[in-house]
Amino acid sequence: MNRERVNEALARDAMRAIKNRTAEFTPAGIYVPGANMVTFGHFTAFPVNEDGSLGPATLGANKVVDEGLIQTLNLIANHAAGAAHYLAPFSGDVAVAAGWKGSTFPAVATEFTQYTNATRVPWTTVAAVTPQVTNAAALGAATLTFNAGGPYAIRGVGLLTTSGKGSTTGRLFAASRFADDLTGMGGGSKLALQYDLSAVDEGDV
Repeated sequence: MNRERVNEALARDAMRAIKNRTAEFTPAGIYVPGANMVTFGHFTAFPVNEDGSLGPATLGANKVVDEGLIQTLNLIANHAAGAAHYLAPFSGDVAVAAGWKGSTFPAVATEFTQYTNATRVPWTTVAAVTPQVTNAAALGAATLTFNAGGPYAIRGVGLLTTSGKGSTTGRLFAASRFADDLTGMGGGSKLALQYDLSAVDEGDV
């Protein structure tokens, strides 16, 4: 199947749905009736044990913010180029809002930067061969080590296009407030961050 034709068709469906006010902006993303497709994602945090094994997972359903929805439409319609993405933890006791942006994320979410990695950790994926992209195979690169001190609390994660800790440039695609806070983490402890993004046919939802 010609990917360019698929992209063009999906872009036409998306633009037509928005023009006709039939597109639905959901917490998971954009639902386009004509495309018969729904996308959704979730963030996961794993404490890393001393032997390298992963501890119990803490999950949070993502909210794709307005800035991420707009970027998705522009990518599908070939109005924007793709970019690398990075995972940034936050400690704020807040609910993710649609109006969050890359420029406001550090302040509104209280981005957590007390870890030894020089930058936000990368979201490293491979080309999808199933209807999902994930960094599950590259969790080592997405593992942060806490600075000396603490105890620290992590309440959520964002996915952004800039690597600098606390950066106010670039875009925010999605963020999640975990259902359960990760608390009591001290210096030297490690936390692996994962983001999974899936697409399903409307009839399978």
